Amino acid sequence: MSVRPEYILAGLWAFCLCAFAVEHLGIYGRVYPIKEKSILERLRSAKPPHIHKEEIEKKLLEAAEVDLGLPAAKALRVSEDRLIFRAPRDLRVGGRLIAKKGSVVNVLEKITLNRVYVFLDDYMLKDFVSFAEKYPTTFLITRGNVLEARRRYPDLTIYMALPVMVEKLKIKAVPTVVYQSGDRLVKVEVPWAEGRALLPF
Repeated sequence: MSVRPEYILAGLWAFCLCAFAVEHLGIYGRVYPIKEKSILERLRSAKPPHIHKEEIEKKLLEAAEVDLGLPAAKALRVSEDRLIFRAPRDLRVGGRLIAKKGSVVNVLEKITLNRVYVFLDDYMLKDFVSFAEKYPTTFLITRGNVLEARRRYPDLTIYMALPVMVEKLKIKAVPTVVYQSGDRLVKVEVPWAEGRALLPF
């Protein structure tokens, strides 16, 4: 009768355990009790930190504050630009390659902006509510508090304007309406006078 190899190994292992049983040799020297809790016990018994809702809201409001220091537009000014740049690497949008690394492209020949973007201070929003009802609009706050603006106008799409956006698009005054026309980006500085925007649209 043949015996499977794993049974032989199991028998040898059992034999070794019996042959080399551990002998208790006693205790020598002074024994010190462990008084500190284990790390697991400490974690289990630790109380969660007390979170102050008011403090969190205060910090969020502070983080939502922005001031890019742009002046109010004094006159109607329209300009057009092409968004031309050299791709530092392969550029893909939605999985589609729109520019190979090192190539010089006009981004607006490759993608379409289907929204109007308005750079403005938060107090100017009131004059653009009806504008947003006519056109799909994204508002970019250059001065004020984004969270408070969203609370006042929950139906509007509002974000914080970033310095890099203002620099790259060469936004000089607010409010400025930005939209795409063919392969160009149109920027319209809307004059702000007597506490309201003189919209030409």
